[in-house]
Amino acid sequence: MAIEVTLPRQGWSMEEAAFVEWIKKDGDEVKAGEPLFAVETDKAVLEIESLDGGILRLTSKAPRKGDTVRVGDVLGYLVAAGEAVPTGKAGPQAEAEVSAQPSSPQVGTAVPAVRGRLGEASLPQAATGRPVSPRAARRAMQEGVDLRSVQGTGKGGRVRESDVVAAKQGKAAPTQAASAPAIPPIPGRDEKVTTLRRTIAERMHRSKTLTAPVTLTTRVDAGALVKLREGMKAKAKGKKTVPAYGDIIMREVAQSLLEHPALNARWADDHIRFPDFVNIGFAVDTEAGLVVPVVRDAAKLALQELADLTRDLAERAKVRRLSAEEMTGGTFTITNLGMAGIDGFTPIINWPECAVLGIGRITNEPVVKGAQVVIGDRLWLSLTFDHGIVDGAPAERFLDALGKKIETVA
Repeated sequence: MAIEVTLPRQGWSMEEAAFVEWIKKDGDEVKAGEPLFAVETDKAVLEIESLDGGILRLTSKAPRKGDTVRVGDVLGYLVAAGEAVPTGKAGPQAEAEVSAQPSSPQVGTAVPAVRGRLGEASLPQAATGRPVSPRAARRAMQEGVDLRSVQGTGKGGRVRESDVVAAKQGKAAPTQAASAPAIPPIPGRDEKVTTLRRTIAERMHRSKTLTAPVTLTTRVDAGALVKLREGMKAKAKGKKTVPAYGDIIMREVAQSLLEHPALNARWADDHIRFPDFVNIGFAVDTEAGLVVPVVRDAAKLALQELADLTRDLAERAKVRRLSAEEMTGGTFTITNLGMAGIDGFTPIINWPECAVLGIGRITNEPVVKGAQVVIGDRLWLSLTFDHGIVDGAPAERFLDALGKKIETVA
């Protein structure tokens, strides 16, 4: 019996991905565990492995590079030698076709032939027949909301998570038309929005919508920081990775978060969670867009370990070869624009985290010390925090403690 090749869910929030390529070609023999195809999610380019063996057969509807495929879409088939290819669909499903499918699996549904956590083969539906996003369905179950009473504001009447939240609160959710007014056309070049760029836009909008951001900016004496790094460079002599300024500051941030856990908190549904660990994400600029790898248990790492890990994560981030796990679970984020010559700026919180630290450039300038004016190194720091989680005074104390650690680092 032919086995369907489908797109598995890679992370709880994944609903679709951009198809990159078939690693195996039509007619190739496939063994269990071999990479079968690659897709680009909002996090990375992932190679999907086959769970079963057989001969790969692709129909004319099989996805091509750049096509958007949804979790559960049938992309191809694995068949035995001499077995006919099924005549059903194999490729990205049309919106109307997907929404017309039943919301729960049917008896006898073929087991997907790819490795990964399985998701919905189609969008669930309310009893009225309107499509419901998976996130909306989960939220409705959590909140005890009857989907039959929810007015969908998405495309084609699709019920979104915001509709469920609005129904719970007893008010109407904003429609897509109201939140996205028509933009008059102007001459120019159009460029397709990538999965990563769309995700970045959605997360930035979510952060600004769901948080009460406040930014504190300060300057600290960076003389000890510069001295420490120059000393390490002199001792290394090219034998190992020399920790960058960002690595040293990350170590001090991790220790400061242990002392000020409120800045290490994050939203978890309707409550605030204070993790028992410090996982620090750091922004990496790639050709595809901003990627944020996460250093787990950063407070437990020695400086050299931390430097080796951040370099490895950054290099793989630039070629989109990070796993989903390596970009999730952060409790605090650092973004560094110092190398770009930027002083202070307003970093955006990586929701659901509480805060993000922006690192500016180190400047060499006149500094008053006692009764004398000397030349010193100064560093800009910008902390944006969610006032809904923590007040200004604790945030200021964290930033002050971090500044003092940097000024006395050794």
